[in-house]
Amino acid sequence: MSKYIGVDWASKGWFGVILEDDGWDADLFPSIWSLWKYHSDASRICVDVPIGLPSDEKRPCDVEAKAKLGRRQRSVFYTPVRDAVYEQNLDDAKALNEAQAGFSIQNQAWSIVPRIREVDEFLDMYPSARDRLYETHPEVCFWALNGRTPVGESKQTAAGVDRRRELLVDEYPEAADILEEAVDTYTTPSYAPMVSGVDDILDALVAAVTARRSTDAWATLPVAPGTDERDLPMRIVHPSTTNQTRLSTLEPDA
Repeated sequence: MSKYIGVDWASKGWFGVILEDDGWDADLFPSIWSLWKYHSDASRICVDVPIGLPSDEKRPCDVEAKAKLGRRQRSVFYTPVRDAVYEQNLDDAKALNEAQAGFSIQNQAWSIVPRIREVDEFLDMYPSARDRLYETHPEVCFWALNGRTPVGESKQTAAGVDRRRELLVDEYPEAADILEEAVDTYTTPSYAPMVSGVDDILDALVAAVTARRSTDAWATLPVAPGTDERDLPMRIVHPSTTNQTRLSTLEPDA
């Protein structure tokens, strides 16, 4: 039985949507190691976090993602260089990043550095996961599903949520039920939610439907990605086509 997973960091843990041939599930995992403990049999896992880390420049995939997203480009952060990811405070990390790559680290990017390091260390410990754990970016995926046009409305608005739900349902009809049940389960009660908002659920869900596609129905930013010093690809995977075209190119997994 094939299994495809989309994962997004959701404040208290990694929120994951699991799609299988006979249904779906969702869960909150405290770490990537916890996710792997229960789902190391997954065919593909798409995660919203940088994987290949640069050493002396901005990653081309981040630069291209910003260019594609227009007004939504603020959702993409330039990935710090590997040495900066392993620094202990922001001031030292910024100084090192500027010296090695010529750009500073955005405060928002620094907030996800522990997650970048977590996934980097996980892949170092479990090299067998390299061919199943892929970096994606939710807004790039929505851009692709929206006819290669950025979704104009923010996920913080009702119109933005509705448009992304429409795109997800067109790709995977059960997405409406997944979204409704996950919001009810993980964002309530309001005084103690496990997931901070619907945006985290949307992000994990679009990563999951991307993972569900055949890799032949994927595209990457950039088209010909390079690798980092540990031979990890520096790329962002996303759907290559809208649903109507995809149907003729999807191939079932063995």
